[in-house]
Amino acid sequence: MDYKATLWRKALERKGWKRLGKYRLPNDLIDFHIIHRGKLYSGRCIGAHPIGDTTQPGSIAYVITRRDLMTEGVWRLSRGGQIGMNVRDLPYN
Repeated sequence: MDYKATLWRKALERKGWKRLGKYRLPNDLIDFHIIHRGKLYSGRCIGAHPIGDTTQPGSIAYVITRRDLMTEGVWRLSRGGQIGMNVRDLPYN
């Protein structure tokens, strides 16, 4: 699974996304995709200040800050919209 996740991340990086952990999150609105515990979390938040409790599983802050549970993650500056997150099965399974 990790190899497919890496290929998925690299494909998004070719489209302008940035790798989570490699680049510092800005104080601006971002879009993100994170593979966390075998699920794909996608959403929008203020990058440097994600909403929610960093200790509460399922919150945006928890998903973004728990790098030990993250397989891969990418972000880009958002064009706008509502803050929130959804969870789904991985696109390459």
